[in-house]
Amino acid sequence: MSAIEYNVSGKIVNYFCSSKLTILVIIACFLLGFIAVTQTPREENPQIVVPGANIYVALPGASSQEIEQLVLNPLEAIVGEITKVDHSYGVAMNSMAVVTVQFEVGEDKERSLVKLYDRILGQRDRLPVDALEPVIKSIDVDDVPIVTVTLASENYDDYALKRIADRMLEGMRSLEAASVSYVKGGRDREIRVELNPERLQAFGVSIDHAQAMIQASNVAMALGTFVQQGKNQDLFVSGFVHSVDDVRRTVVGNYNGQLIYIEDVATVIDGPATERKQLSRFAFGAGDPRFNKAHDPEMPAVTLAIAKKQGSNSVVVANDILARVKQMQEQFIPDDVQVIITRNDGQKADDSVNDLIGNLGMAVVVVFIITLLALGTKEALIVGISIPLILAITLGADYLFGLTINRLTLFSLILSLGMLVDAPIVVIENIHRHYKNIRPANKKLATVLAVNEIGSPTNLATFAIMLVFISMLMLTGMPAPYFFPIIFNVPVTMFASVLVAYIVTPWMAQKWLKAGEGKELDDFDKKDKLHLFYRSIIEPFVDKPKSRNLLFISVILMLIVALLQPAWQFIRPQGVGGATSLFAVEMGMLPKDNKNTINITLDMPESTPIEETDKVVREIGHILRKESQIINYQSWIGTAGVIDFNGLLRGAGDKKASYVAEVRVNLTHKNDRDQTSVDIVRQLRPKLQIIQTAYPGSVIKIVE
Repeated sequence: MSAIEYNVSGKIVNYFCSSKLTILVIIACFLLGFIAVTQTPREENPQIVVPGANIYVALPGASSQEIEQLVLNPLEAIVGEITKVDHSYGVAMNSMAVVTVQFEVGEDKERSLVKLYDRILGQRDRLPVDALEPVIKSIDVDDVPIVTVTLASENYDDYALKRIADRMLEGMRSLEAASVSYVKGGRDREIRVELNPERLQAFGVSIDHAQAMIQASNVAMALGTFVQQGKNQDLFVSGFVHSVDDVRRTVVGNYNGQLIYIEDVATVIDGPATERKQLSRFAFGAGDPRFNKAHDPEMPAVTLAIAKKQGSNSVVVANDILARVKQMQEQFIPDDVQVIITRNDGQKADDSVNDLIGNLGMAVVVVFIITLLALGTKEALIVGISIPLILAITLGADYLFGLTINRLTLFSLILSLGMLVDAPIVVIENIHRHYKNIRPANKKLATVLAVNEIGSPTNLATFAIMLVFISMLMLTGMPAPYFFPIIFNVPVTMFASVLVAYIVTPWMAQKWLKAGEGKELDDFDKKDKLHLFYRSIIEPFVDKPKSRNLLFISVILMLIVALLQPAWQFIRPQGVGGATSLFAVEMGMLPKDNKNTINITLDMPESTPIEETDKVVREIGHILRKESQIINYQSWIGTAGVIDFNGLLRGAGDKKASYVAEVRVNLTHKNDRDQTSVDIVRQLRPKLQIIQTAYPGSVIKIVE
C-alpha cells in the first residue's frame, strides 16, 4: 500500500477509513446541528443592516415654500457632504422640514450616526437662526414591531381603550427581549381649561394673564441648600400640577380683596381632547366568525406594537408577548374589549421555516428513494445519513458565524441539496463497484483506491460550484446582505459534502458493505431499455460531425433566445401595465410571495379635511367587508399605521396629516384559501379604482 501514491482524497480516506475518530466526528456534527437548530434565532427574512435616520428641523410660522428654501435645501446640502450616504430625500411642510438619510448597506450603525450628528450640529449656522435645534432619530430595522395587539370595543371609546393599552404597555416593557414598544391610536388624557370671556371680563382678568398664571403654577425648581441642625438640607419648589383640582384652585387674580381661581372664570375638564386629528377603527371581515355580530361593523380601536431586541429569536419573543397578553386579559382587560393579534411576525417566521423544513425533508426522502432504486438499500442508507450530516454542519456554521434561520437560509439548503449528494453518491457508487471481486482482507485498500480514483474530478467539480456562488459577493446594495445566506451556505454545504464523502461515507461503506456485494457496471447492457434509449439518442451526435455541429448551433441559438426573453417583456400590446406578449418572461428580483396581509394607503389633496378622508376610508371598508378572504382590517385616518419593513425604508411611518390614511388588511391563512394574495389584490384594484375616480386628486395604493 505504501507504494501507491494517493491524492488528497485518498490520504483523507486512508486516515479516517478505519479510525475510531470517525464515529466521534459523526456524533460531534449531529450535536452541533442539534444545538444550531434549537439555539439559532428564527426570523422570516435575513438581518439587514441599513443605517439611517430622520432629521427634523422646525421653523414655526414658515410656509412649506419658505421651509424648502431656508431649511430643506441647506439641510440636504449638509447631508450630501457626508461620506457613505446612499441617498436622502426630504419633505417640506408648514413649519417643519424632514430629511430621511440612508447610509450604504452594511455600514456600521454607530459610526454612521455619529458622523451624521457631528455634521448636522457642526453646520448648525447654515440653518436659520430662529429655527429650532435639529432632532435626529435613528431608523433601525429592529424597531419594526413583530407583534401588534389591537384593542377594539363597541362599549368603549378610543380614550378608554388607550388607557387600557397604556397599562398593557407598562407590563410589556418588563419582557427581557422586548425593545421599542408604543401605543398607536386613541386620544390621550388632558386637562382642558375652557375660559369664559364674560366672567373674565367681569373679574377684570385677561386671557393672556390667565394663561400665564396657569403656566407659572406648573413649575418646579431647586432653590439651593441650607444648614439645619448641622446638616445640609435641599430646598425645592414643588409646583407641578398633580390633579385637576390643582388647576381649578390656581389663583389668577384678585377682585375686591377676594382671590379669583381658575374655576371662577373657566370650566376645567379632565378627559380626552374634543378635536380629533387622528382616527383608528377596526372591523372583522367576512372570513371571521364574528363578522356582522356587532351593531356597528367598524369599532374604535387602538394598537399596542412591540418590537424585539437585535439578535433575539422572534418566535420565542412573540410567544412571550402573547403569553403576557393572555395574562393581562385575565387580570384587568374587560370582557367586552376585543383583543386581536393583528400581526405576529414570530408565527410567520416559524411557519415559513417549518414549510421549508418540510420541503427539505421531502427532498431528502426523494433522494433516498432514487439512490435505493439505483444502488441498493445499504448504499441508500449511507447516502441518506450523509445528507442530514452535511446539513447539520451547514447549520452549525450558521450558528457559529451569527446567521439566523430564515427563508433564504433554508432556500440555500434546498438549492444545494441536488449538488451536495453528488460527492457521497459518486463515492459510494465507485466503492460499490470496487467491492465486486475483492476479499474481506482487501476492503480498506479497495475503499481507498475507489475514492482516490474519483477524488480529483470530484474536488474540481465541487470547488467550481463553490466559486460560482462565492462570486455573488460582488453584489452591492440591499441584495448583498439579503442574499448573503445563499452566498455563505452553498459553498459551506458543498465543502461539507466532500468532507463527509471522504470521511464518513467510506467508513460506513467499509462497516456495512460486504466484499463481493458490489457489481461491475457494463458499458452496454442490451436488456436495459433505458440504456438502449439513451444510446439511440447520443450515438448520432458522437459518430457524425454534422450532427454535432447542428447540435452546437442549436444550443447557441436557444441560449440567445433565452437571453432575449426578458427583453421581450417590454413589448406589451396593452401598454406598460398590461399583459406580456407571447413567450415573454417577466423579470423581478424575487418571486411574489403569497402573503397573509396587504396594506392600502390613501393620499388625498393636501387641503382635504380629516372628515372627507374618513369618508373615503369608510367606502374602502365597505368594499373590504364584502371579500370572503378577509378576516379583519384596521384603518388609521390622519396618520400612518403601525410601521413595517417597507414603510420604514420609505419613511412612511412619520406621515401625519388630515389628508393621509392607511388600511391594514389581514387575510385568511394562505393554507386555508385557494386564492393567493396576488389574486386578491388584482380583484380589489378595479373596485378601489372606482373610489379613486369618484374623488379627484386621491391616490389609492395597495402594497403587499
